Amino acid sequence: MGYLSRVNSMSSPREKLADLLWSGAERPKAMQSLRQALRQLKTAEEEAEVDVLQSSSGDVRLDPESFSSDLTAIMRLLDRGHTEDFQGAKDLWRGDFLAGFDDIDTEFSDWLQVERERVRSEVASATFRHLNQISTTDGGLNAEAGARFLLKVDPALEAAHRALIRLYLKLGQRERAEQQLKACEREMKLHLDATPDQETLDLFEDNDEKDWQVSEFRRPGEVGPILTNLSNSDTIVRLPEISVISASLAKTGLNDAIYLREEIVSGLSSFRSFDLFEAEYFGEKNAPSPTLVEGHDLGSYFLRFRHDDRSGKVVVQFEDRGNGQIVFNEIVDLSQWNGILPAASHIVSRVHSFTTERLRNPSNTSVFARWCQAEALLWDFTPQSDEKAMRLLNELERSNRNFSRTYAGKASIIMKQALHFPLHDKTTSEGMHDLLNLAEQAIVLDPWQAVNQRVYGWALILSNKPEEARRAFQNAGRLSASDPSNLMSVAEGLAFSGDVDEARLTAEKAFNLFAFIPRVFYEYLANIYFAAEDYEGAIEQIERGSGVSIGGLTTRVAALVCADRHEEAVQILRRFGDHRQSLMKNSPGDLQDLEDWRRRVNFFQNKKVRANFDRGAELVQKFLFGGDSI
Repeated sequence: MGYLSRVNSMSSPREKLADLLWSGAERPKAMQSLRQALRQLKTAEEEAEVDVLQSSSGDVRLDPESFSSDLTAIMRLLDRGHTEDFQGAKDLWRGDFLAGFDDIDTEFSDWLQVERERVRSEVASATFRHLNQISTTDGGLNAEAGARFLLKVDPALEAAHRALIRLYLKLGQRERAEQQLKACEREMKLHLDATPDQETLDLFEDNDEKDWQVSEFRRPGEVGPILTNLSNSDTIVRLPEISVISASLAKTGLNDAIYLREEIVSGLSSFRSFDLFEAEYFGEKNAPSPTLVEGHDLGSYFLRFRHDDRSGKVVVQFEDRGNGQIVFNEIVDLSQWNGILPAASHIVSRVHSFTTERLRNPSNTSVFARWCQAEALLWDFTPQSDEKAMRLLNELERSNRNFSRTYAGKASIIMKQALHFPLHDKTTSEGMHDLLNLAEQAIVLDPWQAVNQRVYGWALILSNKPEEARRAFQNAGRLSASDPSNLMSVAEGLAFSGDVDEARLTAEKAFNLFAFIPRVFYEYLANIYFAAEDYEGAIEQIERGSGVSIGGLTTRVAALVCADRHEEAVQILRRFGDHRQSLMKNSPGDLQDLEDWRRRVNFFQNKKVRANFDRGAELVQKFLFGGDSI
């Protein structure tokens, strides 16, 4: 129940629970142990006259309407954030989350270690929201109660000690502030074998009558008020820097030029792959000067906008501040484009491609560069590239556990291995039962990242949760509406979820934004046509696709079968024989594996469409084992 209270929708597949709590047992025995545990819980519920736990043949969940715990009560108190609320939370906090359950299973222990840090982070964040300004109007009671609660959670939390020191100094109680500093030194030495930062010591040198903001609680590299003890390496991830400079775009009558600029900046922001700066923010005197910048291994750039009064065109210039190179100078004539959005998307794609391509050199070992290297491998769609990507992602997870895209990337690899390479040796896969958990980790760390929402949507599709999947895909589409690749993946996901009309509209938007349409996206489009039961359209699109892949082959065969072109489907499979050996490489094959693959490869949630697709999947399955025997 403690585990379910912390996962998405308070729900988990039975297999996931069995593997988490009885990882050392064979699956049948683990499932039997889970059934016994559920029976015991139901008996306990009957005696307590409550009904919180709900189970079915596939899932176990808690009823969010009736479930409550000391932790949920603490979070409600912290949300209010009054003095008495902090005291109540302090009384309720009796130690680490699920204290005493550390040793029941190694898999559960690993999960619990991370979850405890997440709980501490959540309560610290919720508390600091109310300490955004140290106020003495109530004699400092509220600020002191909040800080004292945090010190009960973590006695060595320097930011909480610092808040009390600031409060006492502001109240003119220097002796209490000095005593608090000694307490800080003692607790940090005991728990961390460390000493307070110089910033804490400097508080006694700077005692002006000013309001200290929560941002001052941060150490260099920390993000906001969320404080964790995960690792010294879990700091903010640096990104390429782009300074946006505009000239003559504020004049009356230049609405299209201003709109273009805003769409470009918005599109770059949606990638969450850049540190963007508005030069106007600094004022003319302090704006970044056009001088070379040294030492930023991720890149530092200028993005200049200028409106040409004579031609009515917008000049967009992208410059590398490291060497002074003009990467491109685009003269945008909006009359030559089908609207402002395609023109903006074109510029955004050029900027994104240039800045990330140069980071794919393995010599660059920064967190974001390593992600760019892994992402490039993910688009190769080969088992070998996935293995290399997984090694990079494992390295990223060890060095920076708060980088959300690591978990989305690993989930993507697991899905590809199960669906596109069913007979390949799955040495890099953590297993399909970990898929939803990985996707959820990415969402928890960064729900505003489009790739995280997309991968979460696909994981939900494979977990037979189409409505939740549809919302995740819609979120991804909204978060990055100028990235055609994102929109095409969203469109395909919406089609699988059953929302065919929105899928078609989204795909149309994506195709209008592409400067060049990768052939693989015709396969995506074929699946959308198949979901709409337009089988001839699906056949036409798949024939324009990227070539040989199991997914594309299955869609093509299924569409031919549904279009009453069965013999042609058989001929296609036989012509596919040259590639059969590569599909079966590294594994002799197992009938159960392919039965499982046939179920999982069928993403369609509409019952009729799903049944029609299965007709093709059955033929492909026979081909994978029997070759020409079909």
